[in-house]
Amino acid sequence: MIAPIAALLIVQILFAALPIASKFVLEHAHPFFVVVLRSAFGALFFFVLTLFFARGQKRTEKISAKTHFELLALAFFGITFNQMALFVALPHTSASIASIVSPTIAIFTLIFSVMGGREKFEPLSVLSICLGTLGVGLVLWSAPAGGLIQGQTQSAGQLWANTLNLVSAASYAFYLAKVGHLPTRIGTFRFIFLLFFYGLILNCLCWTALYYSGQFGFLTESRGFTLFTVVSSLGTPFWSGLAFLLLGATAATYVLNAWALQKVKPSLVGGFVCLQTLFGLIMSSLFLNETLTPFMIFGSVFILAGVLLLSLSAPDKGAQSVSSPEETPSNLIKNSANGDFSAG
Repeated sequence: MIAPIAALLIVQILFAALPIASKFVLEHAHPFFVVVLRSAFGALFFFVLTLFFARGQKRTEKISAKTHFELLALAFFGITFNQMALFVALPHTSASIASIVSPTIAIFTLIFSVMGGREKFEPLSVLSICLGTLGVGLVLWSAPAGGLIQGQTQSAGQLWANTLNLVSAASYAFYLAKVGHLPTRIGTFRFIFLLFFYGLILNCLCWTALYYSGQFGFLTESRGFTLFTVVSSLGTPFWSGLAFLLLGATAATYVLNAWALQKVKPSLVGGFVCLQTLFGLIMSSLFLNETLTPFMIFGSVFILAGVLLLSLSAPDKGAQSVSSPEETPSNLIKNSANGDFSAG
């Protein structure tokens, strides 16, 4: 029992460190380039794992054209849209904001599940959504330390970037609400590989469109693309941050999460989301010298209270992997409470 708990704890630390490491990488790399690189690495890594574990897994169903189209749609929300929104926002706001907003994935998942007819609102669910909404409002209107968007005032630019953080969380929650039994049907690692593969295709299309469009306002950085940057000018913080994004926040999080959540009840995961936010705020202060405003503190308390209330009110369906959730959205909400943005 200690090993799965330790694995989940490591996962939360890795997730919490993602915005901090991204700050160092985005000093030199265009957000779209980082997203493309992560999806390429994820596709390659899980392709190898799929080949390695294929012999020991039971035979899974043949993937139809309809399933491939479904995977493409899931990749858009789970890999492309949510990741691009997150990495475009990070250079213009604080890493603390990302740590605070990420738990709203669980709340958004419930909302989308209700809209899809797979869940009904319960009194505790309504209360959790109200608490989360209040917390998000406080966070979005706070004034964190962060970069400025050219041509905009500080408050306007940060509000726009903070909103993109929220959009990123909503996009990943929509992916979670729609994933259903697909990972179980086609195999967990094969599902993750195809998700990253289709995400890579979509990301390359978006990156190409941006590159040939010239100036694209908020989405264009003056520092340019890392691909065309002199390698010798990139320091240790950049390479360390990039290595962490690929090996830690992409590969290790998926493997550890998938393994640990097969050993423990999903109800345990809801409590771990608090640790992710706590670790994120501590590391943001230590490595980036970011400060918390009273609005951010109160907002994070309301958001975490809503997520914990939601996880405690959801029925337990047994140990399950995030990548292959039970059909009941309540159980899926518990599994998604860790706020895994690397599947985005």
